[in-house]
Order: sequence, then structure tokens, then C-alpha cells
Amino acid sequence: MDILNQDRLRLIKWPWLLALLALLGLGLALTLVHGWQAHAREWLNLVVRWLHIIYGIAWIGASFYFIFLENALERHGVRAELSGNLWAIHGGGIYYLEKYKTAPAQLPKHLHWFKWDAYLTWVTGFLLLVIVYYADPRAILLPPNSPLPSWAAVAIAVASLPAAWLVYAALSSTQLLYRPALFLLVGGALVALAAYLLGQVFSGRGVFMHIGAMLGTIMAANVFFVIIPSQKKLVRAAQKGEALDPGFVAWVQLRSRHNNYLTLPVLFTMIAHHFPFTYTHGANWLILILLFVAGVAVRHFINVTEKEHKRTLVEGGAMPYLLVGAAASVLVAFYLTAPRTPTAQVDAPVPFAEVEAMVRQHCHMCHAARPTQPGFASAPAGVMFDTPEQIVAQADKIKRTAVDTTYMPLLLPGVPPLTQEQRARLGAWVAQGARGP
Repeated sequence: MDILNQDRLRLIKWPWLLALLALLGLGLALTLVHGWQAHAREWLNLVVRWLHIIYGIAWIGASFYFIFLENALERHGVRAELSGNLWAIHGGGIYYLEKYKTAPAQLPKHLHWFKWDAYLTWVTGFLLLVIVYYADPRAILLPPNSPLPSWAAVAIAVASLPAAWLVYAALSSTQLLYRPALFLLVGGALVALAAYLLGQVFSGRGVFMHIGAMLGTIMAANVFFVIIPSQKKLVRAAQKGEALDPGFVAWVQLRSRHNNYLTLPVLFTMIAHHFPFTYTHGANWLILILLFVAGVAVRHFINVTEKEHKRTLVEGGAMPYLLVGAAASVLVAFYLTAPRTPTAQVDAPVPFAEVEAMVRQHCHMCHAARPTQPGFASAPAGVMFDTPEQIVAQADKIKRTAVDTTYMPLLLPGVPPLTQEQRARLGAWVAQGARGP
């Protein structure tokens, strides 16, 4: 069997594939018959997001592991054809690994490839963009009252993904590739520029997700266009008994290392939607870059620590200033996103009837047992405001999301925004004890 065709993917046999398609068809029929479109969309969101996380863990875990191997190899006293070797213990077993400079004289019968985790992470991530952002761009992707047509917003969003890869590929074809610090500086500036420009079109959450998707596209395209073709070239050369230029191997490893440094920034964007105080800030692009800097610094600290494991922190081998820099970046972001006290001062007691009216007008269409806002089959995060008791019970959460920040309520078409004075009165109601009717 051709060794190039051996990898971890195992095709599902036709009967099982037909059974899966039949179940999907049944689900589609139930949805159409009962009008469960919003419910089905939430379940698609759950299933695809779950798969995205599973494949993302596998892909990023492999990146962490193989970079660790490269950093921790023992390079002295090894055979001439080896770059190094490593002893390790895990799960009750002791392992011995060897890395060849190019390829062994005789290739093994079975050679494991690492690519499908990368591809499926990207595919499931793109499906999530379709489900959450592109199916209804005005719900989350676009800011309220945006004059941009929905089709144009989706076109810009989709085009940003290959554009990111083309810019990165062009940058990697220059001599900057061999000057890592300068490459990182230029790349970081381009990411900041992209975040700022997208912020002129998209909502803060839409910006964060698409910057993450752009970086994820770079990583997946690196695997598809650079790493896997180069590995196939390595295998073919070994099969023909030809020597491969070690410089070419080092170039491939450098592109793989780029992926490794992008992992923590991408992971942040995957969880950012849970933390609206980061993307609702007026300068959200700056918050994004500060947290990206922290992620890259931590990743580099880990890589250097693994590589310099025989040197102590006192000797400086682990570059502890990277952790200080990462903490400083997070602290600046923490300060910039700190809640600001509303300017309006409220001295008189705020009646519950006024609070309830604001909640009914701005929140209840989503946060209800039966939401009336299109696209919501259930209350987000399980928060409901159907009764006065539920409103009072969520007083602290109302203050965090609608007073301390401007994340909530969502700005929906046809619904006037919550004014600063109204936010101040909500905050005063909470401060006065959040009394009910």
C-alpha cells in the first residue's frame, strides 16, 4: 500500500453513511413539519460547536506535543542520521522516541499523519460562522441600524478568510520569515489593522470571531498548502532513496511553529463571546491585541522553558520576563475594560414598575420561557424575566451586563437603545436594594 495514503482517517462504510443520512433526513422532516427551525438551529449550534472543540483540542494538542518533542530532544551522543531522541513516561508506560534529520533509510510500513484534525477544526468552525453569524447577519454580525446589506456583510466576512492567508503567505515569502521578532511585529500590526477595519463594519463580537477565524484559516491553510505537501515530498524522496535538503525541512518546521504560536490567540477568540466586556469596549481592537500579546508571550515562555529545561529560572533560560509582560498586557486590558460609573446621578427611589417596564421593552423578547425574538428558541443562558420575582433574582446580573457594561440589552432593529440615564436608574434600583413590587 502506498505509504502516502495512510493516515488516521477511516472512511465510514456505505451502510453506516446511509444510516447517518437517513437520521439527518428524519431530523429535517421533524423540523419542517413542526416548525422547529429555531430549535433546530440551536441544536446545530451545540453539535457543531462540540465537534469544533473536539477537533480543536486534538489539533492544538498535537501542536503542543510535537513542539515539546522538538524542544526537549536530547541532541548529543545520538546516531548521525538523528536530530535527537527522547525518553518519556506517561500513563504507566515508558516511551523512547527518535527524530530523523530527514527520513530513515527504510520507511516503516505504517506512518501516522496528522492533518484531519486541522481540516475538521476549520470545517466545523466555518459551519459555526454560518449558523451563528451568516444565517442572520443582523442578529450578531452587524451592529444595530447598519446600512450594509446582509449579503454584503457575509461577502466581506467570507472574503476576509482567504485574504488573511494570502497576506500571510506573501509575508512568509520574504526574508522577514527568517527574522522572527520583526515577523511577529509586522504580523501583529496587520492583525490590529484588520481588527480596526472590520470594526468599522461588524459588531465587536463579530470582529473578534472573524479575527480568530482568519488566524485559524492561516493555520489550516499552512497545514494544507505547506506542511502536508512538504511531508509528502519528504516521503517520496525517502522512497526513492534521495536526500532531502535539511534546510527545506527546517523551513517546514518554521511554518509549523507559526501555527503553534497562533494557538493561544485563537483559543481566546473561541471563548471571547462569553466575556462581552472585552469586545464591547470602544477600542476593542486594542483589547484584542493586548490579549493576543499575552497569549503569544505565554506560548513563547513555554517553548523556551521546554527547550532550556536544563537551565534554571535564575540562569535566565526560561525568560521569566515573558510572564511579566503577559501579566502587564492583561492588567492594561483589565484597566481599560473596568466599569465606569454612569454620569447621571439618581437620588430618589426608583420604583420597580419603572424597572419592569425597561426590562419588558428591552430584554423580555429574548429572556423569556417563550422568546418572541426570531432566532431564539429558548432564553439565552437560561435567564428569564417573565415574572417580577425573576427580575429581582437577576438584579446583580442586570447591573453587571446593563450598567457596569453596555453589553446588554442587545440592540435590535425597531427597539430603541437603552439610554445612559436609564442604565443609571437601573443601577440605582440595584443599589437601593432591588426591591420588587
